[in-house]
Formats: sequence, structure tokens, C-alpha cells
Amino acid sequence: MDTFSLDDFDNPPPPPRYLYKYLSAERVGNVLEGGTVRFTPLLDTNDTFEVRSTFDKLAGPKMLSMLAEQMDNTLSEESVRKLTADMLKENGLGFLPPDLALQIAEQHYGGNFMGMLRQQMQQAVDTMLVPHFNDPENAKKLLEKLGRDLLCFSLSERMDSPPMWAHYADNNAGFVVAFDTENAWFHQRKNGEKTRLQKVAYFDGKLDEPLENPQAAFISKTTDWAYEREWRLYIKNGEADLTVGNADDPIQLLKFPPEAVDRIILGAKTRPEIADRIRDAVASRYPHAPVMRAVPNRQSHTYDEVSE
Repeated sequence: MDTFSLDDFDNPPPPPRYLYKYLSAERVGNVLEGGTVRFTPLLDTNDTFEVRSTFDKLAGPKMLSMLAEQMDNTLSEESVRKLTADMLKENGLGFLPPDLALQIAEQHYGGNFMGMLRQQMQQAVDTMLVPHFNDPENAKKLLEKLGRDLLCFSLSERMDSPPMWAHYADNNAGFVVAFDTENAWFHQRKNGEKTRLQKVAYFDGKLDEPLENPQAAFISKTTDWAYEREWRLYIKNGEADLTVGNADDPIQLLKFPPEAVDRIILGAKTRPEIADRIRDAVASRYPHAPVMRAVPNRQSHTYDEVSE
């Protein structure tokens, strides 16, 4: 799992232009005044089953097919010739042509040296690799490692979700930060173009294997959480800019550029002193970002966003 990278995932479609972070009033300090957001280990999110068994086995038909293709590539004439040359050189026999060494091996193994290699590799896959991958305890360890090593910052596609205002924004007394996903902060991937944002999949049950749908296998929640319409940024443990709190329960923070903020939306019940503090922070750090208010619309059963 040390080689796991979210850069390996394709993520169509692209994210919406704006994504929203619901926050409680107490978060004004570290978010708006401090310019940081919290990244939480997957094992510590509010979803008890965030890290859960999402597949029956690690090595299913798709992985076995991939391994077979890799074996074919490894045992191509060019690859075997290069591997033989490297081994001869490492053992002080670099003067010996690899083709001659292969001829000697063919004679020694009855003219079926390549077949013997393939058989041994297949036996190793069948008797060691596949049972190791598909051991339920190893799958559990992999998921727990993923849950410890990956930290996430969660955003929503909507700013007008009543459950989100209730659950994550102090029952309408908090606020929402609208982030502009076109900002470079969201595009620091290996190729410099793809977004770092990953859309959360929602599904119940299990996949046959992770390669059936890697997004669902590793970046998913059960359908009970679908109302969140969540997108995430991930970092690995240790990549945070700042760690606060005690050693037993550290809070890991990452800085974001002021330009990544498009606007701030006050809740319908945000207290006047909190609203004033937000306006001061906006004037100081985000002068380009308007302050709005989410006003309940009892006809549409959602919120209207109006200027303050």
C-alpha cells in the first residue's frame, strides 16, 4: 500500500465550479482568520463505516488478467534478454553474450526454459500472491492502513442543503465558505492539470474486487450519506502545514490561498457577533469575496442566497 496514490484514479466528470464547506461558528478562527482547513484521517471522520469492507477479494479476475499481461511483458524475448544481461553483469560474467547464456539454459532445461519460467511465475502467483491478497485479514489491514495514512478535506456540491446546515453548521448558526475549484490549489496533481478533487461514490453492498471500480472501492460511503453530495481533497499523514492540539488527538491543518475563496455565506441564525467577526476577517483577508446570507425559502423548502 506504500505505492497507493490518488493520482492513479480518473475522476470524470470534472468538479462543479464552486464547492461548499459547511462550518460551525467556532471555526471562524482557524478557517477565515487563520486561512487553514482541517484534514481528518479517514478513521476519524463522523462516519463510523468510512473505512469498511467494500470488496469480496483483492485479487479477482481483473487483477489476475492484469498480472497475466504483466507476466507476458516480463517474459518477452527483449525483457528476458535484458534481465539475463543484467544478471550476468552483476555476477561478473558481463563478457558473456546473453543469447549464448539463454542457449545454454535452454539446453540444460530440455529446450523449454521460457516455459519453465512461465510455469514458476504462474505457480508463485497461484500459491503465494493470490492467497495473500485474498486473505480477509490482509484486506482488513490494508483498509486500516488507508484509514490511518489518508486525510481528507470534505466539501459539498450544494450550499442550500437543510441537513447540511443542521449537521455541520450549528443548526444554521454557522457559515459556509464557497471555494472556487478553478483555483490552482485544487489542481496540484502530477500532470499539473487534473483536479486533486475526488468525487465520493455512494453505494451499499460489495464489489467483486477493487479493480471493478477503484473509485467505489476506496473513495465511497454508503447511500445513507448521499445527501452530502461530497467531493474531497486528500493528503497523506505528515503532509499538513500545521498540527495543533494534543499528541493523542492531533488536528492537522493545511493552508489555502485567499484567492480560492469565492464568497462566504452566513447562516439564517448566525449570531451578530459571529457575523461581525466574519465580516472583519473577510475585509482583512478576502476583500474580493462578498458576504451573503442563506435565507430559508419555505415554498421551495431550501435556501435563497441573498446579499448582506
